[in-house]
Order: sequence, then C-alpha cells, then structure tokens
Amino acid sequence: MFERFTNYWVPKSKDRAIEYRTKVGIFQGWISVLVNTILFGIKLTIGIMAGAISVIADAFHTLADVIGSVVVVWAFHESKKPADPSHPFGYGRAEYIATLIIAVFLGVAGIEFVQASFERIMVPTPINPEWWMIYIISFTVIIKEITARYGEFLSKKIASGTLHADAWHHRSDALSSLMVVVALIASKMGYVSVDGWAGLVVAGFILWTGFHIARGAIDDLLGKPPTEGELENIRRIVIPIDGVLGVHDITIHSYGREKFVSMHVEIDANENPSRAHDISEKVEEIVEANLGVEPTVHMDPIQPEHPIVNDLQNFLGTYCNSEDRITNVHDIRVVDTDEHHVILFGLNLIPGITQTDIVACEAQIIGSVKSNFPGFEVEVKVSPIHRY
Repeated sequence: MFERFTNYWVPKSKDRAIEYRTKVGIFQGWISVLVNTILFGIKLTIGIMAGAISVIADAFHTLADVIGSVVVVWAFHESKKPADPSHPFGYGRAEYIATLIIAVFLGVAGIEFVQASFERIMVPTPINPEWWMIYIISFTVIIKEITARYGEFLSKKIASGTLHADAWHHRSDALSSLMVVVALIASKMGYVSVDGWAGLVVAGFILWTGFHIARGAIDDLLGKPPTEGELENIRRIVIPIDGVLGVHDITIHSYGREKFVSMHVEIDANENPSRAHDISEKVEEIVEANLGVEPTVHMDPIQPEHPIVNDLQNFLGTYCNSEDRITNVHDIRVVDTDEHHVILFGLNLIPGITQTDIVACEAQIIGSVKSNFPGFEVEVKVSPIHRY
C-alpha cells in the first residue's frame, strides 16, 4: 500500500538516485506538516475545552512535529545543492543538522511539560471531558501510527536517518496520545490526578525520543566508523584487480549520502612507476563504478618474492592469530644491505584500545620479531583509529 501511494505521488523517472531521494524526502516532510498541523489544532481545541494539561502537552508535542517536519523539508532542499567553493563536500550533512534540530525541539517541549505536569499533580484540577473528545483523541493515535509507519517505510526506501527520526517523532506522539486517552477516561471516572501523571509520562516520551534522536545525529555529525560490510565490500572489489596484492588502512567519510574513500593498496615493489599508476587508476575506476565513490589511492610497495618477507609473513600471521588486539598486519618490507638491516611493517589494532595497550602491544611484537629474526632492527607503524 505504501509503495503504491508513494509511486503515485512521486513516480520513478530517469532522475538520478540522489534527485529521486530528495523528492521522496520533501514529499514525506510536507505530508507530516499537513497531518501534524491538523492534529495540533484538534488537540489544542479539545485540551482547552476540557482543561486537560495532558491534552495540551500532547498538542504542543504535535506542534513540535510540525516544526520538525518543516526542518525535514529544509534539510532535503539543502542536501540536494551541489558542492561549491565554500562547501566542497556538498550539503549532505544538512540532514544531520535537521535531525539534531528536531531533537532540540523535543527536549525543550519535554522539559516544559515536566514542569506543567508536576504542577498539575501537586494541585489537581477536576476535568470532565466529553466522550466525543476521547474518541477524537483515540482516532489521532491511529493517524499518527500510520504516519509513523509510512515515514519508517520511506526512511528504509531512501536510507535516510532524518526520515527515521521523523518517523519516531510521529510514533512518540502516538504513544503520548494513547496515554492521554487513558488519562481522560480516568478523569471521567473521578481519578483527577491521573491527568498530571499522564502529562508526566508524555513528557518522558518526548524527552526519551529527543535524546535517542540527538545521539544518532551527533554521531553522524562527528563521524561514525564504517560498517564491517562496507569494509568487506571494498576489499572484495579491490583485491581481485590485477596487480593488487592487498588493501588496508581504509578510511570512509560520510556527508549524507555522499561518501569519500581513501585506501592503501599494496603492489609489488618491482613494478615500474607507469605500471603502478595504471594499477591505481584501475582501482579508482572499478571502485567508482561499483560503489559510486571516487577513492583516493595510496600505493604501498612490498616485496612478495623476498625470502625473509615470506618467512616474516608466516611468523606475523601466526603471531596475530594469538593476539586479540591486532586486526591486521600490512606493508611488510625488509631493508637488507651492508649498512642497514631493518624490518618494517604496519599494524591495525582493535577500536577502543588504550594508549597503554598500544605501547605494550607494539613493544611485545617488536621483541618477538627481534628474537626470531636476529640482527634486524624493527620499525612498526600503528595506523590511526580511523583507518581499517
């Protein structure tokens, strides 16, 4: 049903995926504005007529939805703007800003209604709502849940955290309205203080939703690590390319739907510069064709035919299998001349490891390599935490 409804109002065309995504996001935003504006008017009118703080709180929760939905529309308008000299990575993170704004509105509304609800609990005020009022508020619960499910459907369809936040905004409003219905029925039966307690529960829903949404938005703004699936996808694409011996130190930056990738690609140190350049061009071409991103490729020369390198690879492979802190060893090279005898390699360590553990892990592996390959100095480079 949702699919047919969406295709009727936002038909698929030959637009680029990013343009279709923007149209869907704006469409959902205006649907939310329309639905929430109507429900705000209904709830506020009933709340004033019945004198119910829980209903008035719920009405302003819905008003926050209206503002949040306008922000959603703004975010999708902004995110479709092309990159410019002032914003060379585009405007994709406008969605994250919009999500954070929605969370702030929720937090402010929640705090205000905590105060109002406590006042109603301390000084209960009798209310006597009509049954038609209760029926209408009950109907708004159904409308909001349908809107929430539609928003969740669209958020998955276009992979939008902003629409996901907006959907939860709707769902929190539906849950708060359900609590209001319970409060109105209880008040009609003579339990006067239930109105204040229900208002407090509604405020709790608002605050919890705001916190949940804000945490996700802040994570996106600060930068989240790539998923293991994203990393494996890149490795799966790059490793089979002719001339590539390994890939590591992958970094992914996200700007909304736009992603920027950098990686270190291992090649044979005996390759001439022209051949090395051709390999890097091929990596960029294939990654862009498969993932829609243009990567930055750093070439690392290694010595796959060197006898000590082979022995070292076997040793480090066995060592790392017994060391939980190490996720990857790369760039294994050996300098073996009359003047210099040096073993060099890089390490990727597990996320969240402390600096003390990093130093200890580095010292242990250096000591182990020196004892098994006497006469060599050992230099280890630990990759930054944002590389995988």
